[in-house]
Amino acid sequence: MSSVNDDHRGDGSSVAIMSIVAGVGLLTCGDIFAKIVTEDMTPFNYVLLRSAFAFIPVLIALHVTRTWQQLRTQRLGGQIARGAAMATAYTCYLQSIQTLPIADAIAIIFSSPFLVALFARWFLGEHVPLIRWIAIFLGFAGTLIIVQPGTDAFQPAALWGVTGAAAAAVTSLLARRLGSTEPPPVTSFYTTIAFLLTGVIPVTLIPGHWGPVSDIHFLMIVSAGLIAGTAHFLIILAYRRAQASLVAPFEYASVPIAVVMGYLVFGDIPTTAVWVGMAMIIVAGTLLARKR
Repeated sequence: MSSVNDDHRGDGSSVAIMSIVAGVGLLTCGDIFAKIVTEDMTPFNYVLLRSAFAFIPVLIALHVTRTWQQLRTQRLGGQIARGAAMATAYTCYLQSIQTLPIADAIAIIFSSPFLVALFARWFLGEHVPLIRWIAIFLGFAGTLIIVQPGTDAFQPAALWGVTGAAAAAVTSLLARRLGSTEPPPVTSFYTTIAFLLTGVIPVTLIPGHWGPVSDIHFLMIVSAGLIAGTAHFLIILAYRRAQASLVAPFEYASVPIAVVMGYLVFGDIPTTAVWVGMAMIIVAGTLLARKR
Protein backbone atom coordinates (compact mmCIF):
# COMPACT_ATOMS: atom_id res chain seq x y z
CA MET A 1 0.00 0.00 0.00
CA SER A 2 2.79 2.44 0.87
CA SER A 3 4.50 1.84 -2.46
CA VAL A 4 1.25 2.68 -4.27
CA ASN A 5 0.93 5.90 -2.27
CA ASP A 6 4.56 6.74 -3.01
CA ASP A 7 3.91 6.23 -6.72
CA HIS A 8 0.91 8.55 -6.58
CA ARG A 9 2.93 11.20 -4.75
CA GLY A 10 5.72 10.80 -7.28
CA ASP A 11 3.28 11.20 -10.16
CA GLY A 12 1.79 14.27 -8.50
CA SER A 13 5.22 15.80 -7.99
CA SER A 14 6.22 15.17 -11.59
CA VAL A 15 3.02 16.76 -12.87
CA ALA A 16 3.52 19.72 -10.53
CA ILE A 17 7.11 20.32 -11.67
CA MET A 18 6.20 20.05 -15.35
CA SER A 19 3.23 22.36 -14.79
CA ILE A 20 5.22 25.06 -13.00
CA VAL A 21 8.08 25.04 -15.52
CA ALA A 22 5.62 25.14 -18.43
CA GLY A 23 3.64 27.89 -16.71
CA VAL A 24 6.56 30.23 -16.03
CA GLY A 25 8.05 29.46 -19.43
CA LEU A 26 4.81 30.47 -21.14
CA LEU A 27 4.58 33.66 -19.09
CA THR A 28 8.11 34.59 -20.13
CA CYS A 29 7.13 34.12 -23.79
CA GLY A 30 4.18 36.41 -23.16
CA ASP A 31 6.52 38.96 -21.58
CA ILE A 32 8.46 39.15 -24.84
CA PHE A 33 5.26 40.12 -26.64
CA ALA A 34 4.44 42.61 -23.87
CA LYS A 35 7.80 44.35 -24.14
CA ILE A 36 7.38 44.74 -27.89
CA VAL A 37 3.75 45.88 -27.82
CA THR A 38 4.05 48.36 -24.93
CA GLU A 39 6.57 50.35 -26.92
CA ASP A 40 3.52 51.72 -28.78
CA MET A 41 0.69 51.49 -26.23
CA THR A 42 0.16 52.06 -22.51
CA PRO A 43 0.43 49.11 -20.10
CA PHE A 44 -3.24 49.56 -19.10
CA ASN A 45 -4.35 49.28 -22.72
CA TYR A 46 -2.26 46.14 -23.09
CA VAL A 47 -3.59 44.61 -19.84
CA LEU A 48 -7.19 45.20 -20.97
CA LEU A 49 -6.79 43.51 -24.34
CA ARG A 50 -4.59 40.71 -23.02
CA SER A 51 -7.06 39.90 -20.23
CA ALA A 52 -9.98 39.71 -22.63
CA PHE A 53 -8.27 36.93 -24.58
CA ALA A 54 -6.98 35.27 -21.40
CA PHE A 55 -10.60 34.43 -20.63
CA ILE A 56 -10.72 31.90 -23.46
CA PRO A 57 -8.51 29.19 -21.88
CA VAL A 58 -9.99 29.99 -18.44
CA LEU A 59 -13.54 29.37 -19.68
CA ILE A 60 -12.40 26.18 -21.41
CA ALA A 61 -10.84 24.97 -18.13
CA LEU A 62 -14.07 25.74 -16.25
CA HIS A 63 -16.03 23.72 -18.79
CA VAL A 64 -13.65 20.75 -18.87
CA THR A 65 -13.42 20.52 -15.06
CA ARG A 66 -17.15 21.22 -14.60
CA THR A 67 -16.50 23.80 -11.89
CA TRP A 68 -18.95 26.48 -13.11
CA GLN A 69 -21.15 26.19 -10.02
CA GLN A 70 -18.19 26.84 -7.73
CA LEU A 71 -17.89 30.37 -9.14
CA ARG A 72 -20.41 31.23 -6.42
CA THR A 73 -17.52 31.32 -4.00
CA GLN A 74 -17.85 32.16 -0.33
CA ARG A 75 -14.56 34.04 -0.62
CA LEU A 76 -15.38 36.56 -3.31
CA GLY A 77 -13.66 39.42 -1.47
CA GLY A 78 -10.49 37.39 -1.04
CA GLN A 79 -10.47 36.32 -4.67
CA ILE A 80 -10.92 39.89 -5.94
CA ALA A 81 -8.29 41.25 -3.52
CA ARG A 82 -5.78 38.60 -4.59
CA GLY A 83 -6.51 39.27 -8.24
CA ALA A 84 -6.16 43.03 -7.76
CA ALA A 85 -2.80 42.61 -6.04
CA MET A 86 -1.57 40.33 -8.83
CA ALA A 87 -2.81 42.76 -11.49
CA THR A 88 -0.99 45.60 -9.73
CA ALA A 89 2.20 43.54 -9.63
CA TYR A 90 1.94 42.76 -13.34
CA THR A 91 1.21 46.37 -14.33
CA CYS A 92 4.28 47.55 -12.40
CA TYR A 93 6.28 44.80 -14.08
CA LEU A 94 5.10 46.03 -17.49
CA GLN A 95 6.29 49.51 -16.60
CA SER A 96 9.71 48.13 -15.68
CA ILE A 97 10.27 46.07 -18.84
CA GLN A 98 9.69 49.10 -21.03
CA THR A 99 13.22 50.12 -20.04
CA LEU A 100 14.87 47.14 -18.34
CA PRO A 101 15.89 43.87 -20.01
CA ILE A 102 13.36 41.09 -19.39
CA ALA A 103 15.81 39.02 -17.31
CA ASP A 104 16.69 41.97 -15.03
CA ALA A 105 13.02 42.77 -14.42
CA ILE A 106 12.13 39.14 -13.66
CA ALA A 107 15.04 38.83 -11.24
CA ILE A 108 13.84 41.93 -9.36
CA ILE A 109 10.27 40.58 -9.21
CA PHE A 110 11.67 37.41 -7.65
CA SER A 111 12.59 39.39 -4.55
CA SER A 112 8.91 38.98 -3.59
CA PRO A 113 9.43 35.74 -1.56
CA PHE A 114 11.76 37.63 0.76
CA LEU A 115 9.12 40.33 1.20
CA VAL A 116 6.55 37.61 1.92
CA ALA A 117 8.72 36.35 4.77
CA LEU A 118 9.13 39.88 6.16
CA PHE A 119 5.43 40.75 5.81
CA ALA A 120 4.45 37.46 7.45
CA ARG A 121 6.70 38.35 10.40
CA TRP A 122 5.46 41.94 10.70
CA PHE A 123 1.75 41.55 9.96
CA LEU A 124 0.95 37.93 10.79
CA GLY A 125 3.38 37.46 13.66
CA GLU A 126 4.94 34.35 12.11
CA HIS A 127 8.22 33.11 13.54
CA VAL A 128 11.16 33.56 11.17
CA PRO A 129 14.09 31.23 12.00
CA LEU A 130 17.71 32.23 11.48
CA ILE A 131 18.11 30.33 8.20
CA ARG A 132 15.24 32.32 6.69
CA TRP A 133 16.76 35.61 7.84
CA ILE A 134 19.98 34.57 6.08
CA ALA A 135 18.01 33.80 2.91
CA ILE A 136 16.17 37.14 3.16
CA PHE A 137 19.42 39.05 3.57
CA LEU A 138 21.04 37.19 0.66
CA GLY A 139 18.04 37.76 -1.57
CA PHE A 140 17.79 41.48 -0.86
CA ALA A 141 21.54 41.83 -1.36
CA GLY A 142 21.15 40.21 -4.78
CA THR A 143 18.31 42.60 -5.62
CA LEU A 144 20.43 45.61 -4.63
CA ILE A 145 23.29 44.36 -6.80
CA ILE A 146 20.92 44.24 -9.79
CA VAL A 147 19.21 47.58 -9.09
CA GLN A 148 22.48 49.34 -8.10
CA PRO A 149 20.88 52.38 -6.42
CA GLY A 150 23.08 55.46 -6.17
CA THR A 151 25.30 54.45 -9.09
CA ASP A 152 25.43 55.48 -12.74
CA ALA A 153 24.06 52.05 -13.66
CA PHE A 154 20.82 52.68 -11.72
CA GLN A 155 17.65 52.89 -13.82
CA PRO A 156 14.49 54.41 -12.28
CA ALA A 157 12.41 51.72 -14.01
CA ALA A 158 13.85 49.27 -11.48
CA LEU A 159 11.66 50.94 -8.84
CA TRP A 160 8.60 49.76 -10.76
CA GLY A 161 9.99 46.24 -10.46
CA VAL A 162 10.48 46.62 -6.70
CA THR A 163 6.91 47.93 -6.32
CA GLY A 164 5.70 44.98 -8.38
CA ALA A 165 7.59 42.60 -6.09
CA ALA A 166 5.85 44.12 -3.06
CA ALA A 167 2.45 43.68 -4.73
CA ALA A 168 3.37 40.09 -5.62
CA ALA A 169 4.21 39.48 -1.95
CA VAL A 170 0.77 40.76 -0.96
CA THR A 171 -0.70 38.37 -3.55
CA SER A 172 1.05 35.44 -1.86
CA LEU A 173 -0.18 36.44 1.60
CA LEU A 174 -3.76 36.75 0.34
CA ALA A 175 -3.43 33.36 -1.34
CA ARG A 176 -2.61 31.88 2.07
CA ARG A 177 -5.88 33.25 3.40
CA LEU A 178 -7.78 31.64 0.55
CA GLY A 179 -6.15 28.31 1.26
CA SER A 180 -6.52 25.35 -1.08
CA THR A 181 -10.33 25.16 -1.08
CA GLU A 182 -10.84 26.94 -4.40
CA PRO A 183 -10.41 24.92 -7.65
CA PRO A 184 -7.66 26.27 -9.98
CA PRO A 185 -10.09 27.29 -12.78
CA VAL A 186 -12.18 29.31 -10.29
CA THR A 187 -9.14 31.18 -8.98
CA SER A 188 -7.98 31.76 -12.57
CA PHE A 189 -11.42 33.17 -13.42
CA TYR A 190 -11.41 35.77 -10.65
CA THR A 191 -7.77 36.64 -11.31
CA THR A 192 -8.61 37.35 -14.95
CA ILE A 193 -11.60 39.48 -13.89
CA ALA A 194 -9.28 41.59 -11.72
CA PHE A 195 -6.82 42.01 -14.59
CA LEU A 196 -9.66 43.06 -16.88
CA LEU A 197 -10.87 45.71 -14.42
CA THR A 198 -7.30 46.97 -13.99
CA GLY A 199 -7.25 47.71 -17.70
CA VAL A 200 -10.86 48.88 -18.15
CA ILE A 201 -10.92 51.57 -15.46
CA PRO A 202 -7.90 53.65 -16.57
CA VAL A 203 -8.63 53.18 -20.28
CA THR A 204 -12.23 54.33 -19.77
CA LEU A 205 -11.64 57.22 -17.37
CA ILE A 206 -8.22 58.61 -18.32
CA PRO A 207 -7.72 60.20 -21.76
CA GLY A 208 -4.81 58.93 -23.83
CA HIS A 209 -4.85 55.31 -22.64
CA TRP A 210 -6.61 53.97 -25.71
CA GLY A 211 -5.26 54.03 -29.23
CA PRO A 212 -5.18 52.11 -32.51
CA VAL A 213 -3.54 48.68 -32.55
CA SER A 214 -1.60 47.38 -35.55
CA ASP A 215 -2.40 43.94 -36.93
CA ILE A 216 0.89 42.41 -35.77
CA HIS A 217 0.51 43.87 -32.28
CA PHE A 218 -3.07 42.62 -32.11
CA LEU A 219 -1.87 39.12 -32.98
CA MET A 220 0.79 39.35 -30.25
CA ILE A 221 -1.81 40.47 -27.70
CA VAL A 222 -4.14 37.61 -28.61
CA SER A 223 -1.24 35.16 -28.24
CA ALA A 224 -0.18 36.72 -24.92
CA GLY A 225 -3.74 36.48 -23.59
CA LEU A 226 -4.10 32.81 -24.50
CA ILE A 227 -0.65 32.15 -23.04
CA ALA A 228 -1.45 33.98 -19.79
CA GLY A 229 -4.74 32.19 -19.20
CA THR A 230 -3.10 28.81 -19.77
CA ALA A 231 -0.01 29.67 -17.70
CA HIS A 232 -1.93 30.87 -14.64
CA PHE A 233 -3.97 27.67 -14.65
CA LEU A 234 -0.80 25.56 -14.85
CA ILE A 235 0.86 27.45 -11.99
CA ILE A 236 -2.18 27.13 -9.73
CA LEU A 237 -2.44 23.44 -10.65
CA ALA A 238 1.22 22.90 -9.74
CA TYR A 239 0.72 24.24 -6.23
CA ARG A 240 -2.35 22.06 -5.81
CA ARG A 241 -0.53 18.87 -6.86
CA ALA A 242 2.58 19.17 -4.66
CA GLN A 243 3.96 21.00 -1.65
CA ALA A 244 5.02 24.60 -2.13
CA SER A 245 8.53 23.78 -0.90
CA LEU A 246 8.94 21.45 -3.89
CA VAL A 247 7.23 23.64 -6.49
CA ALA A 248 8.46 27.15 -5.63
CA PRO A 249 12.16 26.70 -6.56
CA PHE A 250 11.15 25.68 -10.08
CA GLU A 251 9.58 29.12 -10.63
CA TYR A 252 13.16 30.35 -11.00
CA ALA A 253 13.31 28.47 -14.31
CA SER A 254 11.87 31.68 -15.76
CA VAL A 255 15.18 33.49 -15.11
CA PRO A 256 17.39 31.43 -17.50
CA ILE A 257 14.48 31.28 -19.96
CA ALA A 258 14.29 35.09 -19.85
CA VAL A 259 18.05 35.40 -20.35
CA VAL A 260 17.96 33.19 -23.46
CA MET A 261 14.87 34.81 -24.95
CA GLY A 262 16.06 38.32 -24.14
CA TYR A 263 19.28 37.60 -25.99
CA LEU A 264 17.60 35.98 -28.99
CA VAL A 265 14.92 38.67 -29.44
CA PHE A 266 16.50 41.89 -28.13
CA GLY A 267 20.21 41.08 -28.01
CA ASP A 268 20.28 41.70 -24.24
CA ILE A 269 23.29 40.32 -22.39
CA PRO A 270 23.21 40.58 -18.58
CA THR A 271 26.09 42.44 -16.97
CA THR A 272 28.36 40.72 -14.46
CA ALA A 273 26.52 42.46 -11.63
CA VAL A 274 23.17 41.18 -12.89
CA TRP A 275 24.52 37.61 -13.19
CA VAL A 276 25.77 37.77 -9.59
CA GLY A 277 22.51 39.25 -8.34
CA MET A 278 20.46 36.63 -10.20
CA ALA A 279 22.51 33.81 -8.70
CA MET A 280 22.10 35.21 -5.18
CA ILE A 281 18.33 35.60 -5.60
CA ILE A 282 17.92 32.07 -6.98
CA VAL A 283 20.01 30.52 -4.18
CA ALA A 284 18.21 32.54 -1.51
CA GLY A 285 14.76 31.86 -2.94
CA THR A 286 15.42 28.14 -3.21
CA LEU A 287 16.75 28.06 0.36
CA LEU A 288 13.70 29.95 1.60
CA ALA A 289 11.30 27.61 -0.21
CA ARG A 290 13.00 24.44 1.01
CA LYS A 291 12.91 25.64 4.62
CA ARG A 292 9.16 26.35 4.67
